[in-house]
Amino acid sequence: MNRDNPGSLTLRQRLRFLAKDSILYGGAASFNKAFALLTFPMLARHFPVEAYGVYDFLNVSVSLLAILLVFGQDSAVARFFYEHPDPESRRSVVSQSFFFQTGVLALTLFFLWLGADRLAGWSGQAGVDGGLVKLLLLQIPFLVLINFSQNILKWTFSRAHFLTISLGSTVVSMSALLIGLYWFDVGLAEIFGIFLGTRAIFGLLGLWFCRRWLVWPADWRYLKPMVLFAAPYGIICAVSASIPALERTFIVGFLGERELGLFAAGAKIAMMMSLPIQAFQVAWGPFSLALHKQADAHVTYNHVLRGFSMGILILAMLLTVIAEPAIRLLASSQYAGASIVVFPLAMAFAFQGLSGIVTVGITLSKKSYLNLFSYFLYLAVSVGGIYLLIGPWGLAGVAWGGMLGRLAMTVAEAWLSQRVYPLAWGFRKVVPCYGIALLWGLASQAVFLRVGMWPGMGLSAAGLILAIPGIAGILFTRSERRRLWTWLGGRWRAAFAGKALAT
Repeated sequence: MNRDNPGSLTLRQRLRFLAKDSILYGGAASFNKAFALLTFPMLARHFPVEAYGVYDFLNVSVSLLAILLVFGQDSAVARFFYEHPDPESRRSVVSQSFFFQTGVLALTLFFLWLGADRLAGWSGQAGVDGGLVKLLLLQIPFLVLINFSQNILKWTFSRAHFLTISLGSTVVSMSALLIGLYWFDVGLAEIFGIFLGTRAIFGLLGLWFCRRWLVWPADWRYLKPMVLFAAPYGIICAVSASIPALERTFIVGFLGERELGLFAAGAKIAMMMSLPIQAFQVAWGPFSLALHKQADAHVTYNHVLRGFSMGILILAMLLTVIAEPAIRLLASSQYAGASIVVFPLAMAFAFQGLSGIVTVGITLSKKSYLNLFSYFLYLAVSVGGIYLLIGPWGLAGVAWGGMLGRLAMTVAEAWLSQRVYPLAWGFRKVVPCYGIALLWGLASQAVFLRVGMWPGMGLSAAGLILAIPGIAGILFTRSERRRLWTWLGGRWRAAFAGKALAT
């Protein structure tokens, strides 16, 4: 039995394998993504609400540009890397993608640099000039390098180097930002200067770690199929990354810069959802691909689907209960009311995580272009929903519009995936649970608006306590619930015994 190959393991061992990789690779990647959440209290208290909204808008824009320039090549390398077992072919796959990305990056940044002043005017943000735009553009090559190196190190199981880039870049950035904020009272340009320095260090370090996979290709035979495979994913990533920018654009146009800051604060709390989801998805990709040829793969897939749904729905509801006091504690009372966007944004993350599971059929069929239909639907429903709801619901309308787009996308992806690669999914157990969560969220937000923070927390928590057994009863059989509670009880007793022994 090969414990590095989940296909040779039992169901319980497979689930442990997935959990272990989620903690190692996914946890490190999530910690890197958590940088925005970890720095949220420092920046929210350092800037006025309006200025924090501008910072958030610029940061989202930089991330969007970096994703656009990668344009799905990370997905292409991952898919083609495993098709070629010999090291030389793998080096050629990695190198052809790297040089292609480098060329596109250089050409695009050249023209953007020339138009920096015009881009500053188009942003519509106070205090943004051509010099700041150029400082933002300098971030992008190093963000692309960090993304490239993390993917190669992950797929080649270079755990120590992967952790160095993922954890090191976050720790150094946070430390430098902390020094800048509290000792030098830095402004917006200086903050992005700090980011540039740390991203340059770890982008170049990641490139050094991946040097054995980089050669000048003898031919370019893999480039065309990789570009064709990556193009749909590039469009998908661009659409997905553009939604946060569109949300903020709507807010600036219809509501104002103060509401932009409030939305950014609420989004940071909802971002807590993305951390376990990303941790899971980092491990789920190679796990699902390694397992798909097994006759009982669908059994494992369904166990993962139900377990993920249970955990992520409880987290979304729990986050909603504590959102308002968490925002006041982390940011300050000037951000009061930002919690109105937390539940819909949290559920949008939940649907995103669900999509990652149920679309495994599209990945296995190699028909990546099918994702385009669902993502364009996501864009259309999100824009339409935000436009219709922002008037009557304000900030909440922006968040609910984006969530409805993500829900429409998930439904479309699940249907398309079943058309091209049918799997025996247990959707009848999962769908009602998401419906319960959505009804609870609507009721919870209405309660908060009518009775205030503390009574609202109490009533919402009571509803959550009632909802959890209902969700568990739908997802799991009686014997499965009994085994789960027995396992959790054993873990609790072992942890308690360990503490007592240490005492």
